Amino acid sequence: MTKNTKNIASSQIMLFKEEQPLAYRIRPSCDEDIIGQKHLFSEPGKNGVLTNYLKCNAPYSIILWGPPGCGKTTIALLIKSNSDKEFIYLSGASTSVSELREVINKSKLMPGRIILFIDEIHRLAKNQQDVLLEVLEAGQIILIGTTTENPHISLTRALHSRVKVFELKPHIEDDLKMLIKRALTHAEGFPEFKITEDAEKLLILTSSGDGRRMLFNLEQAAKLSKNKTIDKNAVQNVLDSSQLQIGADPESHYNFISALQKSIRGSDPDAALYWLARLLSGGADPVHVARRILVTAAEDIGLADNNALNIATSAYHAAQFLGMPEARIPLAQAVIYLASAPKSNTTIISIDAAMKDATELTPYSVPLHIRNIGKEGYKYPHSYKDAKIEQEYLPEELKNRKYFEPNERDKIK
Repeated sequence: MTKNTKNIASSQIMLFKEEQPLAYRIRPSCDEDIIGQKHLFSEPGKNGVLTNYLKCNAPYSIILWGPPGCGKTTIALLIKSNSDKEFIYLSGASTSVSELREVINKSKLMPGRIILFIDEIHRLAKNQQDVLLEVLEAGQIILIGTTTENPHISLTRALHSRVKVFELKPHIEDDLKMLIKRALTHAEGFPEFKITEDAEKLLILTSSGDGRRMLFNLEQAAKLSKNKTIDKNAVQNVLDSSQLQIGADPESHYNFISALQKSIRGSDPDAALYWLARLLSGGADPVHVARRILVTAAEDIGLADNNALNIATSAYHAAQFLGMPEARIPLAQAVIYLASAPKSNTTIISIDAAMKDATELTPYSVPLHIRNIGKEGYKYPHSYKDAKIEQEYLPEELKNRKYFEPNERDKIK
């Protein structure tokens, strides 16, 4: 193990010895103290999947997926404190293949006794993810990954199939109120502060569901407060302009994203540009915005303009390469193009109809003549005029089923 890896693995991931951030100081020590994520932790009459995971000493590899400040790292550290296995921390942003191999070699000496925690696991390259496959398959290492990116996209299919994904949600208003109350009553070095109702409301409204961001702002506001009372003026003094713009409520980001997509769908480029500007000026991740634009291109423009998906894909890659403020230009180009393009939802209607049959009906067998292992009875289309020949490709039970019904706007070439 490298010196850096050893130090992190054997510590509590202590960032500062003298004064940790407020969010760190009030982290829970047991699952009963977890705030939010009620769909994953036990409540009266409900047995939570992560509650069972903690009780069973981290029995399998997991990915914790959710927005910033929703508790991913907190849960990972809670798993560490509830397990007797060795806990090794690595960052997906800086980890090398050689460091991963060091952990793997160590696991061969103590199989099943190491928890490998990789923060920002989506930052691992494909070859780095591939290094983990064999030991995960054998249960030699328990992997806990955290990510803000969709693991169904950012992880390879091989790695994804070896882990269980838990999706965490942004904190709702009640969660954020509880976090403030805990900070004011339990945080070491944060005694006897009070907060006015309008100050609390402003902190919550500008957090966008990010508990860590809210607690940071709370702590900074406390430093500016007089007589140990945190008021609205103190909070406003620590908020930057982006937080004041986007933070209408904890769901504001998702409302703006929804408004952007609906404006594109409604062929209103001016409204689409406005909501794009609100998102970007409000501090939204341009790559997240680009991903929604990409989905919109396929869902709402689709076959009516086959170039739309190419435009959106190019904007997505540009946002990755450029970052803000330059990313605003290709994103605006894509938004204007999509909003001005003809619209068709044939693609999503077609695939959803097929998915419904695939998931709700009996899993019918592949017809013999188109199976991989035998070609008897199969008619090779290229042997016929215009590469067309009548034969059945659907299961017998679904013969003549129609999923794709093009409309007059669809341009099939």
